[in-house]
Amino acid sequence: MRLALVLAGRYPDVRGSQVLVQQLADGLRGRGHGVHLVTYGAAASGRPGPRFGRVARDAALVARLWRTVRREAIDLIHAHNYEAAIASLLVGRATGRPVVYHGHNALAEELPLYFRARLARELARQLGRLLDAHVPRRADFCIAVTEELGEILRRRGVAARDLTCIAPAAAPRDAAVHRPRSGQEALVCYAGNLDGYQNLGFLLRSFARVRAWLPAARLVLVTHAAPGVLRRAVGPGVEIVRATSYDEVRARLDAADVAVSPRVERSGFPMKLLNYMAAGKAIVASAGSAKGLRDGVTGRIVPDGDEAAFAAAVIELLSDPTARAALGTAARRAVEDARAWDGVLDRVETVYRNVLAARSAARAELGAGRSALGVAE
Repeated sequence: MRLALVLAGRYPDVRGSQVLVQQLADGLRGRGHGVHLVTYGAAASGRPGPRFGRVARDAALVARLWRTVRREAIDLIHAHNYEAAIASLLVGRATGRPVVYHGHNALAEELPLYFRARLARELARQLGRLLDAHVPRRADFCIAVTEELGEILRRRGVAARDLTCIAPAAAPRDAAVHRPRSGQEALVCYAGNLDGYQNLGFLLRSFARVRAWLPAARLVLVTHAAPGVLRRAVGPGVEIVRATSYDEVRARLDAADVAVSPRVERSGFPMKLLNYMAAGKAIVASAGSAKGLRDGVTGRIVPDGDEAAFAAAVIELLSDPTARAALGTAARRAVEDARAWDGVLDRVETVYRNVLAARSAARAELGAGRSALGVAE
């Protein structure tokens, strides 16, 4: 198959969506498919979230995808997230190519978190609900990264027969490159973007409680993004480190004692969890983001919004090397099985084949109908 994987974002980058798209592209190429990535390219990183400056980039994305589909004789377009889906639907309709929508989140949940004013948040929520209801169901098929997102999309009008839930899995090479080691100090690591939905204000408040009990504890926020206003919010023992490559992120994770995921948005799948597990780290996660974790087995899961419980779990693990090692070993073992990643690729390929077969059958039926009308005349 000749495939176009579309993402409305900077590429390459170390954000979760970009990592998943890169892994899919590599895996599908390894199975003999022709894969073309259509993205913003190496554009300068801007402020996260919705803004007018993205309109020009999205228009350029449409033009780039159009050229790719025509030049490379693309069979199917695989769009990741909403802007890419809109661009793909425009090009898909114009060129007769089917579109698979890969949902990474529900906009009604995520979009309001980029705003502070109550009115702006409510308007963003309504816009998100509108897009959740109208964009995914216009694709030929939908993939959701979590069951929670799948349920949201079904409630918003996507037919059950046109949707499947495929959770990401760690690519085998991700676990292989890590060399887990215990830090020489009480080091906590967050690795990811600094967008509003990550709930980093909660993390900083929780870590202040950790420092009250363990003054030597340190928190490092490893990110690709400029810290912006977050830099003014950090307190003692907190460092923001900009990573220019995935190898830098791995190195910081390898040196950490505990890795954290504070976000509470439930529809998405935090790719950072797979990175933490591959690194063999003890993990503390809010319930909303604890995808694939088992409390007390592969991580510690605490109630959403409970700063005291989050801090207590971090303190407990920083104080107990044996518990840290047990959780980290179990987490790493859970993602080392190459069959999990192969299973993801198998299911994605099945979606492609079914969509192309359905499109071919519809064309044959239409052709037969036209032939019948011609005979009747």
